[in-house]
Amino acid sequence: MTVEQEFDKVGVFTLSYVGRRGYHLEQLANVNQLQPGTIQANPGVNPDALRPYRGYSTIIEAQNTGGAFYNSMQANLKRRLSNGFLFGVAYTWSKSLDYGSSNGTNIVNAFDNSIMYGPSDFDTRHVLVANYVWYIPYGTHASNTFVRTTLGNWQFSGTLQGQSGRPQTVSQNNDRAGVGPGSGNQFWVASRNPILYHQFSGGKNANLWFQPSVFSAAPSGTFAPRGTRGLVYGPGFQSFSAALQKGFQIIPNHENHQLIFRAEAFNFANHPNYDNPDVGPTSGTFGQIIGKGNTYASERQFQFSLRYAF
Repeated sequence: MTVEQEFDKVGVFTLSYVGRRGYHLEQLANVNQLQPGTIQANPGVNPDALRPYRGYSTIIEAQNTGGAFYNSMQANLKRRLSNGFLFGVAYTWSKSLDYGSSNGTNIVNAFDNSIMYGPSDFDTRHVLVANYVWYIPYGTHASNTFVRTTLGNWQFSGTLQGQSGRPQTVSQNNDRAGVGPGSGNQFWVASRNPILYHQFSGGKNANLWFQPSVFSAAPSGTFAPRGTRGLVYGPGFQSFSAALQKGFQIIPNHENHQLIFRAEAFNFANHPNYDNPDVGPTSGTFGQIIGKGNTYASERQFQFSLRYAF
């Protein structure tokens, strides 16, 4: 659903609702999984002797039991070329939920996939992208040939991009639920909201992204409840890029023959894009961010080119 409005001397504004619903999506389940608490109730017994299909270990079955929900508001403001300037700004506010974000998702509890319901692995709540092109007028129509050649016909353009982080799940490959091997990583429980509302806490753990102390393993013989997947969102991403371009006419009165110079700068502000936090609950750096530039590239790069166009 879309509405559109044109504003004089500004541009065209578009506001849309975009949604999607996915049914019968593929997931993987260990159909030979034990009921929760079975290992604790039968200490020392070979798990394969207790499984529904006795004598067999893990039996993975592809099932079409998954689902996905996507809702978004998408706003766009676009200005066509006017007085040598054009631009576009797009913003998306969205939410994506599912029971697993890939065909290879292994359901933690084969008897109840509801505990998997949560933010999609790629859920990005906020995305802002802006682009612009400015045909610099200074010197373009100068009467002096030297000034017109050196200062005229320059073009400046660029893009700005920013988005929020993606969800991370605190989990461990440890059979606390007592269902035997083959259930994958099991989620940890949070006693309260783990978010730190300042980017980093101060003091001794200055690189702490969330509060690790609120997490604990689920009680022995049970799975973590629904709502524990994707509780932590990692840092977002920002990048600012720009380009400066000029065409030099090679043959007089033949505009289709040009020598084009272009200078480009990627992430010219050298903004650091931090990596996702460590969500391994037994790690010595649990809850911390210990690097940058790996989750999202953040190097500042310059690129120059000279080409002949005809």
